[in-house]
Amino acid sequence: MAALLVAASFTKIACAQDATNQGSLNANGQRVVFKKVVAVRGKSSGENRVMVLATGQPLTAAVLKKVKEKEAGDSIDGEFDQPYLKAVFLEDGSLETLIGVGRGTSFTQGGSPEEGKATVADGRIRGAVKVIKSGNFAREVTLNFDVPIDAETRVAGPAKLDPPVKPTVSGKFIGDGKAAQIKFVSVEEEEPFSGKEAIALIFTEKDPAASKKPSFDAMFGKLGSALILKVHRDGGIFGCQVAHSAHKKSGFSSLGQIHMEEFEIAGGNVTGHVSTGGTLDTFDQKWEVDLKFAAPLPTKLRTAPAAAEKPAASEPRESTKKEPEAPVGPRIAARKLPLPKDATDVEYKQLVEHIQFSSGRPVEAVANEFSSKLKQQGWKESPGSLMGKKNAILKREQGDAKLTIMVQPAATGSVVKVFTEGLDWSGVEEGKPPATSKPTEPDADDIEKQAEKLLKDALKKIPKGF
Repeated sequence: MAALLVAASFTKIACAQDATNQGSLNANGQRVVFKKVVAVRGKSSGENRVMVLATGQPLTAAVLKKVKEKEAGDSIDGEFDQPYLKAVFLEDGSLETLIGVGRGTSFTQGGSPEEGKATVADGRIRGAVKVIKSGNFAREVTLNFDVPIDAETRVAGPAKLDPPVKPTVSGKFIGDGKAAQIKFVSVEEEEPFSGKEAIALIFTEKDPAASKKPSFDAMFGKLGSALILKVHRDGGIFGCQVAHSAHKKSGFSSLGQIHMEEFEIAGGNVTGHVSTGGTLDTFDQKWEVDLKFAAPLPTKLRTAPAAAEKPAASEPRESTKKEPEAPVGPRIAARKLPLPKDATDVEYKQLVEHIQFSSGRPVEAVANEFSSKLKQQGWKESPGSLMGKKNAILKREQGDAKLTIMVQPAATGSVVKVFTEGLDWSGVEEGKPPATSKPTEPDADDIEKQAEKLLKDALKKIPKGF
């Protein structure tokens, strides 16, 4: 895991990182900022296009090669694992397509001159995109750029480390109206989650220098008020422990509404901006986070050898290495999870493997029904479940599959977010409920065979000699 967390020794493409070149995506109450912007040429139905890509982490030349080989208007979710914006321009600078992937949201839309315009000249593309959508799929997108097209690549030498930054943190962490005095931030190595490498960020009031395991001590109040986050290298948060001294139920878990607006791992250091976007209410306990931070990676992660970039695909050769055996048995289908009977506005987010829906009933009723249906399907309760009248967290597992279900109050009824791991997402169209198969109509032969069977069964029941 460490290899990817260090500024890896791979081929990079030159990218702009100044204020002129920056993008942002705000949707579902979560804002993501992109500070890496590059431009490459591509094709759409054989015609030339220029693609502007904005990401949080730099892209390798191998990834950009794959992007160029695809149709310009296609999504590139499978080429790398991080949020992004992709704006596709015609040679005259008009915006053709805009694609975005944030934290828990994705979209593709046709462009228009009012939403984006660029100038392509002298080997560069410069311009801007701004989109504001309201309604059920509300979002705000901004993208400014002035970058070279197909900038020359260079092969980096051994991974270069920057000096360890001094750990700094600023902002607020409030619990039930009381502000915690967060002065320290530290980083721990974390086990991979969902097949993706990760780290833990620990924000505390007291100095963790003397602690052997700051995350453990922070959870039990030994370092004052604390916030412990488990984060993938793309900035996605998959674990959040809130331990504020003002809370009566300190040390609870809460996911779904805390997110990274900015995040970067480079040169052996990590920087970012984490926020809840306002005050949250979890189990009748109010809390709010808005922290900017910088910290060095642990020594083990800083000094680990960097991973080499995978070579480009070549002619297939017969492998002498035995392929690992596939897992035994099929995975549980996401489309077959037993949602509550009154689930509405169901949205399947295949990219992040999340499901969201609404119900007209209160939190407790929805949580109880969902829990009962999952039990009937073979799901077992796992540590971390919490049940309250206004909020509920259901942790369930079955084999290698895991579910984290958050049930929260809405203006009318409840809203439910299901975070999944290890499910089969085939056959699910992004953003739409899975199609249910219609029962096939029996043909004439089937009807005749069924009638014959019923007749034979009836004759068997008639007493002999009758």
